[in-house]
Amino acid sequence: MKFRLRVPSKPENGLVREHLGTNSESHQQNIKRRKLDEYRNDVIKLERDWKTHHLLRNKKLILVLDLDLTLMESTEIEKLSSEDKYLLEEAEVVEQGGGKGTLFAYQDKKFPRLVKLRPFVKQFLKAANDMFEMYIYTKANRIYALRVARLLDPDGDYFASRIITRDDERSGCEKKSLDEVVGHENMVLIVDDNRDMWPNHQENLINIHAYRYFSSSSAKDDNYKSFAERKADENETNGMLARILEGLQRVHRQFFHPELEVNLAHGDARLILKMIRLKVLAGCVLFFSTSWFMGNPPEEVPFWIMAKELGAMCSLELGTAVTHMVIVDMETKEAKWAEQKKKFLVNPGWIEASYHSCRREPEHNFAVHEAFL
Repeated sequence: MKFRLRVPSKPENGLVREHLGTNSESHQQNIKRRKLDEYRNDVIKLERDWKTHHLLRNKKLILVLDLDLTLMESTEIEKLSSEDKYLLEEAEVVEQGGGKGTLFAYQDKKFPRLVKLRPFVKQFLKAANDMFEMYIYTKANRIYALRVARLLDPDGDYFASRIITRDDERSGCEKKSLDEVVGHENMVLIVDDNRDMWPNHQENLINIHAYRYFSSSSAKDDNYKSFAERKADENETNGMLARILEGLQRVHRQFFHPELEVNLAHGDARLILKMIRLKVLAGCVLFFSTSWFMGNPPEEVPFWIMAKELGAMCSLELGTAVTHMVIVDMETKEAKWAEQKKKFLVNPGWIEASYHSCRREPEHNFAVHEAFL
């Protein structure tokens, strides 16, 4: 018996036609979507190319600045500690605009906050503006960012509309990236207190020590008092931002050095920053006391990381090759040994200061008994 396969000459119940039609429509939509993505990418590339050319012609690079704990700090008024209440009398009351001081109070119901600008921040922005096109990049919301930006830049001279907030990012984006920055990555530098926020741009990053002014945000330590409690502040002329400005100036000078016969379009600020840093502590062998590592692996400790980036050799063992003892307590056998052998004894702030300024800071300014935070 022979069996014959019956092939319908027409689609039955319209199922074949409907199935083919659905696939065809989906295929066409995918093609359109790919073409649209390609067009957008081409537009973005053209925009970045044009911006890069424009900035290089004006001898400018790009600087991306974090906001909270980098350029300023804020706290809710209701969270002020009893020790900080006096600040309400000293603060300049503002609404939407900027002010002339460094301590401001927003007393409206929607934004009851105290804002403290970091010392030297206005001088920093003015000087950096001559060398960089600047962005603010914060994980705060846009309303908050715009209010604080007006305190830093009341006339819109520095940032204009270049303010990136969490409201501008893709949904679910927990880290920061340079996707929203118009310009090529090789001409971008970043200043942020949180190294972990830039997993894909560590070479662009200058990691600044967090600025914690108010008691409510300071570490809970009976032996430590915040700037506000001590009625003190960071050093303005030789503090964090002043040193970082010095480092930025070094990178900018090197990038646009008139004797370097390099096509500026192929210059790389990241590489320049790396090479400048590697020479800062070259030839230095640093001994670190494990007592203040608090059980953390050395390669995860910020001062160890900074020292390596500055070209130093780091050790957990004493030896004749050691040139510097990095400690916080003089009453140790290691400190006594270093004194006998006439080694440099410095607190960790020496590494941080050298890292920020991109030059070897004088050791005598960072004696062990002096506070380094």
